[in-house]
Amino acid sequence: MRPGALFRMAMCSCIGLLLAGLPVRAAAGPGAAPLSTMMRAWASGDLDTAISAASEVLKAEPQNVEYLNTIGSLYGDKARNANLFTKMSWAGKCRGAWEQASTIDPMNTDVRFNLIQYYAQAPGIAGGGMDKAKAQAKAVAALDGMLGEIAWGNVARAEKQLGEAERRYRKAAEMDAAGMRGPVSLANFLVSQKRWAEARRQFEERLTKDHGDRFAVYQLARVLQAEGADLANVLQLFEQYLSGAATPGGPTHADAWFRKGQVLDRLGRRADAIAAMEAALKLVPDHFNALRELKRLRM
Repeated sequence: MRPGALFRMAMCSCIGLLLAGLPVRAAAGPGAAPLSTMMRAWASGDLDTAISAASEVLKAEPQNVEYLNTIGSLYGDKARNANLFTKMSWAGKCRGAWEQASTIDPMNTDVRFNLIQYYAQAPGIAGGGMDKAKAQAKAVAALDGMLGEIAWGNVARAEKQLGEAERRYRKAAEMDAAGMRGPVSLANFLVSQKRWAEARRQFEERLTKDHGDRFAVYQLARVLQAEGADLANVLQLFEQYLSGAATPGGPTHADAWFRKGQVLDRLGRRADAIAAMEAALKLVPDHFNALRELKRLRM
């Protein structure tokens, strides 16, 4: 394989995780101000300013695992946009930030999931390797059985063993039937296979059992949004989610306003879409997705 292709592989393993672990709630502490600068510059596409701000974040709070997780994704984005001679360096910084975060907090499974994805996709020359990915999956399984099923599903998927991946995701969904991570992992896999009806069923069945299952309302809307089907109903579902309290530990109201804005834009209602993004940012001023979408909508 040519070096350029290796660079792209290493880089893409970071890029595929750009939104993983990005903070969507207000930050506090000495790193909060430079983090805000970083997120806003990154969302606007000014990567050099974002990376400069990231250095200030790390000076202020070098042991903050959430920040390191996010900065790793920023470095991945820089790798995607860097020239051929610096791509590998930035991909290494992406991996390095996640490895440092995992060293600081070995029990943080979000960081370990990012490392699984990186190791599974990057070539050895970029620090990747399936042996490393499997070691991370084993560590996740030791911390949480249900998350371990998802981790091994991700490994199987990277090895193109789709039957095994589905088996793992279904096991996770069974173990977490009324929860969040298990059902979403299975639904995401089904969506990736364009098995829309099966993906919808994960949350339709929950709503049949409990009409007040607000997490299921939100996730059903997300599946329908991905499918591009019945957008008027999708809009109504996001509005339903916004009409009551957000699910603890789940999507925030800012997330729902962002998604609602996306749907409004697809329906041709740009002014309403802009208003929805602004509503998201009133709740979480540094909401990365809303910042990025608002810039696009105003262009």
